[in-house]
Amino acid sequence: MTWLDLGAGALRAALPLALWGALAAAYAAWKRDGRALGSARWAVTGAFALVALADLAMVGALVTHDFSIRYVALNNARATPLFYSVISLWAALEGSILLWTVVLAGAAGWVAWRGTRALPRLAATALAILCGMLAFFLLLVTTPAADPFVATFPVPADGRGPNPLLQNNPLMALHPPLLYLGYVLFSVPFAYALASLILGEGGDRWLTATRRFAVVSWALLGVGIVAGSWWSYAVLGWGGYWAWDPVENAALMPWLTATAYLHSVMVEEKRRLLRLWNLALVIATFALTILGTFLTRSGIVNSVHAFSQSAIGPLLLGYLVALLVLGVGLLLWRAPQLADAGAIGAPLSREAVFLFQNVLFVAATFTVLLGTLYPIIAEAISGAQLSIGAPYFDRVEVPLALALLFLMGVGPQLPWHGASRATLERQFTFPLLAAAAGAAGAVLAGLTGVAPALTWALGAFVSATVLQEFARGIRARRALHGERAPAALASLLRRNGRRYGGYVVHLGIVIVALGVATSQAGTRETERTLAPGEHLSVGGHDVELVALRDVAEPQRRSVVADLRVSEKGGRPADAHPALVSYPNAQQPIGSPGILARPGEDVYTILAAYDQRGKAWATIRVRVIPLVSWLWLGGLVVGLGALVAALPPPRPRRPALPAAVGAGVVR
Repeated sequence: MTWLDLGAGALRAALPLALWGALAAAYAAWKRDGRALGSARWAVTGAFALVALADLAMVGALVTHDFSIRYVALNNARATPLFYSVISLWAALEGSILLWTVVLAGAAGWVAWRGTRALPRLAATALAILCGMLAFFLLLVTTPAADPFVATFPVPADGRGPNPLLQNNPLMALHPPLLYLGYVLFSVPFAYALASLILGEGGDRWLTATRRFAVVSWALLGVGIVAGSWWSYAVLGWGGYWAWDPVENAALMPWLTATAYLHSVMVEEKRRLLRLWNLALVIATFALTILGTFLTRSGIVNSVHAFSQSAIGPLLLGYLVALLVLGVGLLLWRAPQLADAGAIGAPLSREAVFLFQNVLFVAATFTVLLGTLYPIIAEAISGAQLSIGAPYFDRVEVPLALALLFLMGVGPQLPWHGASRATLERQFTFPLLAAAAGAAGAVLAGLTGVAPALTWALGAFVSATVLQEFARGIRARRALHGERAPAALASLLRRNGRRYGGYVVHLGIVIVALGVATSQAGTRETERTLAPGEHLSVGGHDVELVALRDVAEPQRRSVVADLRVSEKGGRPADAHPALVSYPNAQQPIGSPGILARPGEDVYTILAAYDQRGKAWATIRVRVIPLVSWLWLGGLVVGLGALVAALPPPRPRRPALPAAVGAGVVR
């Protein structure tokens, strides 16, 4: 049996199992039938196993260079290293949909076996919805729209190889899977929300059942966005990390609405408010994940991240419309049953601040959506090709981001219902002093502009509120339990992870914000044409062109500029920017040489060179302060979300006396 037969057969066998799982789960929820639920469980398990087998078959075909499969012939070559052969699974449209499908099947399997134990009827209804989604994606990968197992004839002797941009840096192994996991796992809260509406349950059981899925999905999507920025910075050779590209925006929008949801859901849990709003946010977030998939895979936008034109676009658009009609229709139908239990408290209350935050998150999402879709709609209507670039997004999004940063520090310091003047003074004296110090530090550091100074002030403000909360929690643990400070901190994170993990996330967001503001305001750049032995200076760094050399590898050829970078009082370091040529690329790809340091990066680019005698090279150098804080902040956000998602330890049961124990045994 060939890889093609194995993969294609597995996918085609999984489709009827997914359909059966949807029908059996729906019947189980309707009739409360345990046997039907068991049947649905095994159907989903079988579908997941078959889709996983298909994914493994594709990896096997890529690793063994089976060019009888068209996907392998178009996205692999004999010279492709093993690592890049494996991750070519998601290098093009069909493989990425295959990966999406196995993640969705895994999520459905989790709900089938774990979710149905606690809430059988609600989870069975959600399982039916998830199986319906799985059937749709299996339909995509078993029809010409996105079938990865299509034969090619005659079989080529060698393949074309992966997209050069996708085999020029190992970050390709991290960025797409994180985004797919973030996108797909949010289908679980969406399915539970629809199930709650279908069953007419007005309570918050679906919130409790899906909270960890929502947190993990949000965290994976956020870390995936940061990893994508890192990939753009390390691979594309332009010295930046975010260009407001349509596909970048497509990932950002659901992350913004999911962030709003994670905040407003606390209001529903504490005050029984914003029920309708939370359901709307879940539906909007999931719809935006499908919109992002449509933009990436339909070919309607020009982007280094997007795939080529394909037949999958209309199918995804129809899927999006169907889900929106279903979700909004159910929401309108059940709206009278979703009335809040009261009203939002005083303006200076935690629930009011969370509501203000939600409004700003939705406004940020809408403005990004408008800037992303307007050129597409204008071209479709009038044929005019428009471009909305960074100036629009910076002008609109920066004030919203600063306002959100401010509210991020204010919200956790306010009590529910309202705050007295004494509470405000106690909670905000130290943070306001820290904000003043942060602004003064930004000015003394030479950062020009209002936005960087405000960012440093607000970053210090939020950091002070977080440190204040941790200090109070540690003091309370020490007073009650006599724990040392490290043990008290560990107890806080373990026993109240949702709260203190959220504070860690806030610190990560602050680190990212400071990195963005400082790198944007403080970058210094110069460009010169140098002969070997000549120097240029920028930002206190001396850069010498030592030599130009050719490097030949099986899958590519490179021209490398050997640079020696030194600064006063420091040891010299070497950087090696290059121009890399792949057989399937018409132009060489710039590969920057980056000297990464905690305080600043020295980012070097080989812009051009003498192709005859290697007698000169044009070198561009950027000194970018604190850019590495973006990657550090993303890591801190991920760690904080992990702490928030972990279940608290179960309380220990008191030991039974010996006599009682003996009686129990008898």
